[in-house]
Amino acid sequence: MFEKPTLSTGKPQSSNRKRYFYGWAIVGIVLLVDVLWLQLGRYSVVFPDELKVKGNVLLAVMCGCAVLYGIQHIPRYRQICLKLRYYEVANTVAWFVLLIVFIRATSILFYLCITTDMPLVENNLLRFDQIVGFDWPAVYGWVQSHPAVRQILGFAYASGFWQLVAIPAALGLSGRREDLSMFFFLLALSSIYLLVVSTPFPATSAFEHFRVSDTDALSSVSDFPVLRNGSMRTFDLQRTQGLVSLPSFHTALAVIFAYSLRRIRFLFWPAVILDVLMIASTPTQGGHYLADVLAGLGLSALTIVSVTILLDREAVVQVKVSTRIARHATDLFAALNDRLRRS
Repeated sequence: MFEKPTLSTGKPQSSNRKRYFYGWAIVGIVLLVDVLWLQLGRYSVVFPDELKVKGNVLLAVMCGCAVLYGIQHIPRYRQICLKLRYYEVANTVAWFVLLIVFIRATSILFYLCITTDMPLVENNLLRFDQIVGFDWPAVYGWVQSHPAVRQILGFAYASGFWQLVAIPAALGLSGRREDLSMFFFLLALSSIYLLVVSTPFPATSAFEHFRVSDTDALSSVSDFPVLRNGSMRTFDLQRTQGLVSLPSFHTALAVIFAYSLRRIRFLFWPAVILDVLMIASTPTQGGHYLADVLAGLGLSALTIVSVTILLDREAVVQVKVSTRIARHATDLFAALNDRLRRS
């Protein structure tokens, strides 16, 4: 969001402000849908005290960034702000706030979409798995019988949360503002695509379908049936669960994570290894069918292509506008110069 001045002039090289406003526009639309649906369906949301405290901290940090951003306009402090890389920090914090609000808003929308109680499709997913020779109970049993494999896959699956924090931080603090904004839009558009597919095609988790003995696994998807039968009317934001089966969002995120680090070589290859393991972990650690994983790969490809096209189109439009302005300015200057010569 924040513009980064050069060391010599203090003027911005480029700005992601427009993209940042687009991001808040997306969040605003999601929040509006949430509020209307909650009111019409007579659902409620619980905001834990811990969440309120975190919100106040984020607000305080944003205010601090805004103050420091104003300080850079004072000539005596400008060079200090530049050397301390304040602009990278401020820009990263601004996108982090947007990312957190978006994730919270979409988590509510995911829950609301499950309440539509559309016909389940897991039998079709199981049929596909059988056609390609994937036996979920056998694979799950093998992983459970090998503690080392289970721990590695469990770590890889859980890394999704930490990568969601670490990757935008790495992009923002390294000054890769374009990549940071693209990371947000990849996450946002993949979430929208996920809603479009998962709402009409819901599926019970493989954990629940095969009635695994692991109570922790079953408890991670326990909200799904009570949302569908209408008995759950209050959503606790402190304990929301990942209840989408088709496509696998973990799989899509794994590809997006690695793709977002493609320009940071020393992080890219470790991320590839970790995210390949993350994809491999989704059937047994996330309760996904193989069809979910393949659909998640398709979701990530569609998202990357879509965002690339949209951002390239934005760049083309900006270039055309800049060229048009430059041409008019040149014509105006030429006309004024010609008039001065005649006078």
